Amino acid sequence: MDAPAGKKERPAITAKKKQVEELKAQMGEYPTIALIDLRELPDKLLQGMRKSLRETSMVKIAKSTVLRRAFEGAGKPAKLSEMLVKPTGLVLTKLSPYELNSMFRGNLLDMAAKPGQVSPGEIVVPAGETDLPPGPTLSELKVAGINAQIKGGKIVVAKDSTVVKEGDTITPEKAKALQTLGIKPFRKGVQLVLAFDGEYIYSPEVLGITPGGLAEDFVSSLAQAFNMSVNAAYPTPANVELILTESVKQGMNVALNGQVYSPESVEQLLALAYNQGCALSDVSPSAGEEAAEKPAEGEKPPGAEEKKEGSAEGTPEEKKEEAPPEKEGKPPEEKPEEK
Repeated sequence: MDAPAGKKERPAITAKKKQVEELKAQMGEYPTIALIDLRELPDKLLQGMRKSLRETSMVKIAKSTVLRRAFEGAGKPAKLSEMLVKPTGLVLTKLSPYELNSMFRGNLLDMAAKPGQVSPGEIVVPAGETDLPPGPTLSELKVAGINAQIKGGKIVVAKDSTVVKEGDTITPEKAKALQTLGIKPFRKGVQLVLAFDGEYIYSPEVLGITPGGLAEDFVSSLAQAFNMSVNAAYPTPANVELILTESVKQGMNVALNGQVYSPESVEQLLALAYNQGCALSDVSPSAGEEAAEKPAEGEKPPGAEEKKEGSAEGTPEEKKEEAPPEKEGKPPEEKPEEK
């Protein structure tokens, strides 16, 4: 920016030099430096931010070259200059980076949908009455995909209507219908690009951590660490009781399955043996009786010889020889037929 010797410096360059020096001096007065994204930032939101930060902060809008030279002159990290690739505003504040980002997140502005805008989520028009009279507006709402009807001299939305799905581009018809109904589906806030507290640089992801989310992460991390230590059998004051209990159970199972007698397992092993003995005693008497009744191989059943010798009936041949002879000349009597 320095002009050659003997040549008068242009007023614009002089103004930039003055602005750089002012910013360098102001950076020394505030402990925290933050960069904000100026793209699509409504002027109403910017002015509201200036008002709310008036007592603790200062908002500066300058060209990237001016900001870069101010950072370099004040000895600030090069990371700040690297982020000046898009329209960026400077916030000098006495607040911590976390406090500043919390204020930005707590001050959001409802915004209307614009044609060509990509919707980050679903836009649903809820069912209910409107103050719109019948007319061309009814057709405009229907074209936008809204279930609109006339009832009681007014336009009503008969049921919830999904106008835009996540990722869809908003058409002019849908944007107009939403504006006609007074629906502002989007919420806009100041987007923090980077913050520096004189020692550390904070990204939006780090500053976006909330107390509630941090508590949930801690609980989840503790549960995962506890499970890992138990599975690895790594004793700690938090898990030693559970590990010892599980070890005793596993040792007892090994002793019972391997029939290893010890002061701890002998009672259960004896009980198991007693139960097995009772089960066997319920089966063995009947099996013993069958074995006693069944003769050995090659041995005749008792009483079989006596029965043959003392039998009065004899064999069929003996019965035939002993049968009395039939009388000759007398035919056998015939029984009369039954009527």
